[in-house]
Amino acid sequence: MSTKVEFNKTHLVISIILKTISLIASVYGLCLMIDSLKSFTFFTTLSNVAIDIILAVFLVMDIILLATGKNYKNNTLYIIKFLMTLSITLTFLVYLVILAPTSKDGFIGAYMNNGAGSLGVHFVGPVLAIIDFLLFDKGFNVRKIYAIYAVIPPLCYVAFVYILAAAGMRWDGGMCAPYNFLNYNAVTGWFGWNLSTMGTYSMGIGVAYMIVVLLLLFIGIGLLYLAINGAGRKDK
Repeated sequence: MSTKVEFNKTHLVISIILKTISLIASVYGLCLMIDSLKSFTFFTTLSNVAIDIILAVFLVMDIILLATGKNYKNNTLYIIKFLMTLSITLTFLVYLVILAPTSKDGFIGAYMNNGAGSLGVHFVGPVLAIIDFLLFDKGFNVRKIYAIYAVIPPLCYVAFVYILAAAGMRWDGGMCAPYNFLNYNAVTGWFGWNLSTMGTYSMGIGVAYMIVVLLLLFIGIGLLYLAINGAGRKDK
């Protein structure tokens, strides 16, 4: 069902541009990075695919709104976009703060390798999607508890990866996870602490600590996003 709504044409056009560039950057990066089914064991791949799908849906609806004045968006779609934006934020932050600095290619090289595909899926695509959500996804109703529910996707991902590891799958350098901060086979294991081992295959911190920190960070970002764009002020 659609409704006739008043809207700011300039804002809508800017939002369409942000979504379009984000989609192009993300799809470009995915095309360069996906080379097998194993590529879909990476959170980067899964979160980019998820945000691309919801961005494409919103992009079509934005174009319809611009052309006809009819709005087909609903609260459920906004909540899904909120959750997917949080997931892509995790991809952006973890790569920026953890993976790029510890990459064997160096910080800049980590973004520019593989035809700069990494830049598309880890920086350009995520940042523009985040900006679009914060600036233009106004007025939807969502309980702030959704910031806590949003930890479900990353927890499901961790479970998915560890099931694959238990079945015998290994990643770069024999890691038991696609990412060093989830690699429980490192020297620090689940609860160890030895920063001298920080590098491509280990964060020097036990996996359990990293998971807790990231989940708390995720909840905090969710609450921050709701506060910035005005959502969650009306609990229904």
